[in-house]
Amino acid sequence: MRKWLAVAMLLTLAACVSPEEQAAADAAQRHADEQECQSLGFKPGSNGFGNCMLKLKEIRAQEDNTRAIDRANTMPPPWWGPRYGPPYWW
Repeated sequence: MRKWLAVAMLLTLAACVSPEEQAAADAAQRHADEQECQSLGFKPGSNGFGNCMLKLKEIRAQEDNTRAIDRANTMPPPWWGPRYGPPYWW
């Protein structure tokens, strides 16, 4: 349930940005990632460079997921209370 809530929140936030703004942000992030991989000594076009880019993308996705989970866990419970329905052992 929390995963779906996190996905819904991310989709809602993504809808607040125009496609042009999103494309510009993606290009800026890619450029920053390329610079980071080059500063670590990887040559563009090499397997190591591709792996570096992929790893940076994975790290960013994990950080986004962690932030979404933290936001979901800090939300107040609904008005009917934190548990609605039968106990978890049923």
